[in-house]
Amino acid sequence: MSLPRLLARAARPTLVLLDAAVAEEVALASSPDTRDEHIEILRLGEPAPAGCADRRWGCVIVAVPDRAALRRAAAVAPRVGRSRAVVAYVASSTSPVVPEVRPEWPAVSDVDAHLTPEGGAVSRVRFQSATLVHEVLGQLGRDAGSPGVVGRRGLVVDGDAGPESRVPPDVILSSGGGLDELDQRDAPHPVTGRAPLLVTDREPSPAPVDEGVFRPAGFRRAWDRGLVELPPGPVTDVTVATLRDAQGVLVGPSAAAYDVAALALAGVPLTGPAPRGLDTDLAALVEGPVDIDDPLRREEHSIRLRRAAAAGHSMLAWRSRLAERAGVRVAELPSVCILLATRRPEQLAFALTQVAKQATPGIELVLAAHGFEADAAQVREHLGDRPAVLLSAPAETRFGDVLDLAARAASGDLVLKMDDDDWYGPDVVSDLRWARRTSGAELVGMAAEFVYLEPLGLTVRRRTSVESPARVVAGGTMLLDRGYLRALGGFRSVTRFVDAQLLAAIHRAGGGVHRTQGLGYVLRRGATGHTWSPDLGYFLSRRSVVAQWRGFRPSALLTYGESELPS
Repeated sequence: MSLPRLLARAARPTLVLLDAAVAEEVALASSPDTRDEHIEILRLGEPAPAGCADRRWGCVIVAVPDRAALRRAAAVAPRVGRSRAVVAYVASSTSPVVPEVRPEWPAVSDVDAHLTPEGGAVSRVRFQSATLVHEVLGQLGRDAGSPGVVGRRGLVVDGDAGPESRVPPDVILSSGGGLDELDQRDAPHPVTGRAPLLVTDREPSPAPVDEGVFRPAGFRRAWDRGLVELPPGPVTDVTVATLRDAQGVLVGPSAAAYDVAALALAGVPLTGPAPRGLDTDLAALVEGPVDIDDPLRREEHSIRLRRAAAAGHSMLAWRSRLAERAGVRVAELPSVCILLATRRPEQLAFALTQVAKQATPGIELVLAAHGFEADAAQVREHLGDRPAVLLSAPAETRFGDVLDLAARAASGDLVLKMDDDDWYGPDVVSDLRWARRTSGAELVGMAAEFVYLEPLGLTVRRRTSVESPARVVAGGTMLLDRGYLRALGGFRSVTRFVDAQLLAAIHRAGGGVHRTQGLGYVLRRGATGHTWSPDLGYFLSRRSVVAQWRGFRPSALLTYGESELPS
């Protein structure tokens, strides 16, 4: 349904919050309906007219070009009064935005979310009595992206505070939000104790990319067509979806830096001359050599692009840089505690090496020695000054109880279960934590994709889906919120199948499980010593094996030292 048709059917009086980039704006402006005295148009970004906050509308329509624009519009929506119907029209979308009904809203009489024949999406909420429009729009914006990407992180930029707020923002952006020139204005405010920081940009920087919309979900390891040119027009989530079947995208110096960063954050393989304004590390990857014809090298390139785009162009990175300049405390990503339970003293040095090489700062380790006492000096030798808690449990203790003991001793926001004999690349923790942010799932993990079959001296790569919801993830890569784990009842008191029991509890509770890429992880399969017990033939099935190599052959994303090599 087009915007003019929506407008024609809307209850009067009608307010349209209109994004300038919506193509239907021209048709709307020339439509006879727009001359109806009961229809008012307010362009997004402009202040609401005086008295608008007290108005009552039959319908309020927000019209935007894509999901990212809906999230931006909802975050800064002005107070425009109350309405019994609120509609979001997204001109281009891969799926409808399904609104969550909030308990504080008045009774809802109807909720509708559907795709339009024109390739857009419409979301409509009708109420039995009028409700505050800006609150409904705020929820629609949150529902338009990952539930893990919400909030202002503690930094209030102009627009975040709302035009009616009596407390000024921390930062005022003069235009695009670049960080080239900083100037302090006005006297300190009595509430904040400081004046807002004015940020101007001599050379406009690209706008931050919303990682709640541009994420690697849907990444394809196989492709149906070769390298393609960057499509014309602004990059949206629909653009990303249309490029998933391509081997990669050729970019050039005339491309918009924002568009290239958005594609990189979504995991689309890119190559070619980097445009001006792109983060240095991301530009080097785009322009650098890559064997795009090799599926594994192509995926490694995609993962490196995602990491660089997250560090240089994401909303999280942008807010963190602004907060640092303004001297304002900002919320970073949640802290992580690694839970390592082992009953094999001979594996301790190897396992500690996997923990020590994690590049993510601030990691805590809770080591639960099962049936023996861990050597504190050995732990300190490997971990240095990283915090560590050493526990010991009798040999007869159930494995689930050992893990639960470790979880209760953890102090990090998130807990990550690691196994004592698997290999981990230095970015496993950061990759899992970012996957949790962009997916919004209660538990994230990697696929048991690379497996080293120790009795055969063979590495196999198994066929598995990634960057998608899943029923199962590798047990040695499960990351979840510590409070959520406690609410589930912790790890079940069992001797085997601890991982499967945790996943089953999450599914029963309605929680989400997301499986991200697993190129930085290798599962070791020995002849004995596993709580999960399929034979080696399970890992050699022709239906599941993509490739196999003699010896230890992990992905290039898993770096290792000589001491980590299997005998």
